Order: sequence, then C-alpha cells, then structure tokens
Amino acid sequence: MQGIELRHLRCLVALAEEGSFSRAAARLGTTQPAVSQLLKRLEDMVGQRLVHRDRLSLSLTALGEEVLLQAREALAAVDGALEATRRSLRGEAGRLRVGLSVPSLYGGVPALIRRLRAARPGVAVEMTVLPSTEQPAALLERRVDLAFGCADLRADGLARRVLADEAMQVVLPAWHRLAGRPSLPLAALREEGWIMPPAPVPLRDEILGAFRAAGYAPRIVAESTDFLTTFGLVMADAGLALAAESFADFAGPDLVLVPLTGPAPRLVHALAHRQDDRSPVLRALLEML
Repeated sequence: MQGIELRHLRCLVALAEEGSFSRAAARLGTTQPAVSQLLKRLEDMVGQRLVHRDRLSLSLTALGEEVLLQAREALAAVDGALEATRRSLRGEAGRLRVGLSVPSLYGGVPALIRRLRAARPGVAVEMTVLPSTEQPAALLERRVDLAFGCADLRADGLARRVLADEAMQVVLPAWHRLAGRPSLPLAALREEGWIMPPAPVPLRDEILGAFRAAGYAPRIVAESTDFLTTFGLVMADAGLALAAESFADFAGPDLVLVPLTGPAPRLVHALAHRQDDRSPVLRALLEML
C-alpha cells in the first residue's frame, strides 16, 4: 500500500465516525468531492472497496473495518510523535546531562536540579561528578550539556555565567589558640601547616598567590581534593586549611571558619555550556537562575 498518506487515513476515520460524506468533509475542513477523491485513491491503492455507499448512509466493508483499526493506530502513533516533539521544543521533555564538581553538590545546585525536575517532569536529568578542570573538555566533547564548577570554565566555544564569588576563610579546629579571633591575617599563621588542593587545581594557584602576598610560602602537610576530607584532616590536627564561607554549614562543632583580613583567595562558583547549544531544556534551566 505504498503511496498512502495521512490525509487518506484521516479521511477513512472521519467517514467511519461521522457516517456521511458531508459531515466528514466539514470535520476535515474540505468539500464532499475532495473526500470522495481521497477515499477513491485509498481504495485504488488497497485494491478493494472500503466503504459501502448509498444515498442515505455509508458503512465500512469488512476490509474497511480492518484498515480503520490500522489507520487509527498509525494516526495515534504520528500524533504521539508530534506531541513529543512539541514537548521537546517547549523544553518539557528530553535529556540534560549535567557535570558537577564536588563543591557544587553542597551549594544551591541540587535545589536547582530539583526545581527543574518539578517543573519539567518529562526531562531526564543525568548527573556526573566531574572535577572542574575536566569540565570544559567534557562540554566541548559533548559528554555533558551543562557544567557547574569552581574553576574558570573558560574555553573557546563555551558560554560561562558566574553564580557566586566568595572570599575564603581559615578553617581551624575549635580548640586552636586563634579560633576565637573575629578575623585573622595570613601573616599570623606563618608557623602553621596547611592542607592544600592538589595541582593542577586552579584554586591552589589562587591560594598560593595569597600566601605570597602575605610574604611567605606555606608549609604544605597534606593535599585534599574535596572539602569534607579537608575538614576531617583539620579536625585531626593535621593542619589548617582555607574554605569558602558557604561550607561553614558542614563544619560541625569541632571546626571554626574565621574571615581573613586583607586580600583573600576567592572561590568562584560558575556554570558553563556550549555557546551553540540551543536546547530548549537547557534554556529552561538557565531561565530558572
């Protein structure tokens, strides 16, 4: 039955449900002769009559009933596919692959993802934990569609938006002799050991620059890739550390975060996506920010 088009199937369905050529024509927004031509073309392609006609009524032949069932299934499938496409274009369905650095998991990003899922339940959000340093490559290689990180996230072909920019503070155990100070200069901590992010994390360079400005190089006693491990090391008296103020909620009673006097390293929370990405789902999330 090559050559059958959706208009032929819609014609048969309208005739079956309306029971007359005139009502079928009105439903389809066309004329009775046009309906007759569509039916004749369909019957020619099938090779048999599908409709019994007389002056007062029409009815489907046995073959017509079989073709009607198939026509309804085909039209339902097409209509479903069209609606799915429309939902995707409206950002109500589809997939969004998100790369997350560990620090972003403890900020406002999880709440943002929850809001997207609540507003767009048809969107599948796939999350992957990625170090900030790996996120630009993951975006450009199209392994993720959106990245939340604490690094520069700059690269040709990427769009970037800063979400927060906060000064880092000194993390001390609550029993440290300086824990009660309202603020501290780095120069007062020259004799302390320090827990640092490992190279090549960009934040390490930012922190080391602050120490240079204070007139000395820190004595690095340990390296840590995430702030929860860092907090644990500080509680174990392994050394001091620097962390963003927003992480204070996770410090617990055994740790104190004290602001720095003078210039302090800053932790920039940012997102990035491909400049050429026109995904309605991505646009929907960006509009929530």
